[in-house]
Amino acid sequence: MFVGRTLLLGLIDDLTKSHGAGGRPRPVLVLEGCGGSGRTAVLAEALRNWRDRTPSVLVQPLILGEEDRASIGPVLASLMLGLSVGVPGYAVAFRRSLIAQIVLTEDFEGISPDEARARLRTVLNGYQKRPALRDFLNALATSALDSAHVQVPGLPSLAPRLALHLVDGFLSRLQRWRGLLKFTWGDAPQWFGHQDQDFTGDHEETLIQLSTRARSTNPATRRGVDDLLVGALLADLRRSHSRVRGRPPNVLVLLDDGDVPAAATFVRSLLRVRPAIAASRATPHNRLPDPLTVVTTSTGSLAEALRRQAPPATWTGAAPGNGPWLRVPVGDLSHDEVRQLARSHDWGSPEQTGAAAYRLTRGHPAATMFVLRRLGASEEYLEDLDALLDSREPDEGIPVEEFLLRIFVRGLDPHQPADATLVDALITLSAARSRQEAGDLAGLLPPPLELGSALYTSPTLWSADGGGAERLHPLARYLGLRALAARPAAQTGWDGVFGTLRAKVEPDDRARRLHHDRMLGGRTKVAAELAGLLPELTATSWLELFDAVVATPDPRERDMAVIKGLGHPPTPPGHTHVLLGVVPALEQDPCVSRSADIDALRKLAWYGFLKLAEMDGVRDRQPFIDRAMRYSQDGSWFW
Repeated sequence: MFVGRTLLLGLIDDLTKSHGAGGRPRPVLVLEGCGGSGRTAVLAEALRNWRDRTPSVLVQPLILGEEDRASIGPVLASLMLGLSVGVPGYAVAFRRSLIAQIVLTEDFEGISPDEARARLRTVLNGYQKRPALRDFLNALATSALDSAHVQVPGLPSLAPRLALHLVDGFLSRLQRWRGLLKFTWGDAPQWFGHQDQDFTGDHEETLIQLSTRARSTNPATRRGVDDLLVGALLADLRRSHSRVRGRPPNVLVLLDDGDVPAAATFVRSLLRVRPAIAASRATPHNRLPDPLTVVTTSTGSLAEALRRQAPPATWTGAAPGNGPWLRVPVGDLSHDEVRQLARSHDWGSPEQTGAAAYRLTRGHPAATMFVLRRLGASEEYLEDLDALLDSREPDEGIPVEEFLLRIFVRGLDPHQPADATLVDALITLSAARSRQEAGDLAGLLPPPLELGSALYTSPTLWSADGGGAERLHPLARYLGLRALAARPAAQTGWDGVFGTLRAKVEPDDRARRLHHDRMLGGRTKVAAELAGLLPELTATSWLELFDAVVATPDPRERDMAVIKGLGHPPTPPGHTHVLLGVVPALEQDPCVSRSADIDALRKLAWYGFLKLAEMDGVRDRQPFIDRAMRYSQDGSWFW
């Protein structure tokens, strides 16, 4: 069951079906989300929707070796091979891209220009013979599919015969092959002289330089090589579509892991090449429709890099605005969507199962699917989410709370694996109420996880709330706080981390000071100060301050008697003390999940705010009464 991504899939459909406004290429679509947000699932579903209708491929480039991790060669090889499978009535042939791949395997260093030209001709002529070309393509396909660098899912089952299947498809697409033992390159080599940009270069010299420059470590030189390779890909796609009759110009490339350098390099090169072609003098070839739609995924760093290169288009649910690329968030699932998913795991009581899952995960897609499976298999967890988080994940054998935390840091930084160091750093930062406050904890993180690391810079791990503050995803923060509470009492334990935050509070920041005092065990002191402010502040201001103080749950406290503040006198400090325990447990702590406990806490919250409304000196009673009545109705504490 695929739930909650209708708008995103509709946008991909619209981009793929459109011809581009005014002949402009379709914008590159960047789907942004934190770890486990379901970005890859969107790509996989889009592939299922389109693979029988138009040439489509899903490529998942992994982190390349340190020496050549930004090379787009494996990505282009996978695109070329995957799209060659084609669909009935729409064949794609990559003559220019294949020439480039062949030349990249040759080395012309140390020989004279004339010898280099002679060798180039010999090589290209040799690969016009079917056996030689089949061997080359088979090696290329095997490398792309079997290496750790690139995978091409969504095609036939990944088996030893897949490489041969791709090779047969590729060979059958080459123009003029017609089953003969030899074919000709036609005018494909000459393209490297003009590149659809009205150049007047020598195509043989360009190909020889391509081989040489591809080995360069100079960034500018490498960009030129990338742009030539991407230009060849676009030329092949445009010319392939020109031979198709009665079909719109659609080719769909789904590129996962867009923050990986090889993928990011491909996208940035595409954004350079397209306007360069458009700015060239019109020729029959560079005015052919650009059929390519590219959808990629990111945790945020790709979009920041693209923003420096070109402004993005906009999308508000209607047609995308003008621009070379488009940034769209992959948001969390809604409560209704989680409830719909719950029906596939627990048809008997989906309302209760969906409510429990949403209460814990707040709609985080990967966590929601995992939790729904566990709730469906073990009904006793429905009212004991604490036990669910303490249980073991069956495959990795680690506590569920650690397993879910790792999802958030997985893929956060392509240069940093999701190891224990990254998870521990996220646990430390979970004490911070905002990204700005998290900067105060940088000194507690191990190198190289300083302020400039992805833990701080990710716009998907931190997202803006209604007030503009950037906060951690609520599930990541709650799991981090649980883990922080279990750390030994040291500099990076609960008291050490919150003590660091408390020490950096500005004298006039009352809300932050009282919040940290409460988290450091000063509930009674905080209650007394808040109660003393009842006559001084308006009711609205007092409730805003109270909400800021109780914005963080304290997972260390599981004793219901302590949470309820039993035994405190019916005075303003006493009622406030009760509310300081009851409200964060009810509103912020998903592991307070027993229905009897929730009902009891709701009654205490209702009673406490009503009693504050009756206190002498309160300047406006109605906001307290309104807040009390909120707890007499169903609310977010059920989900």
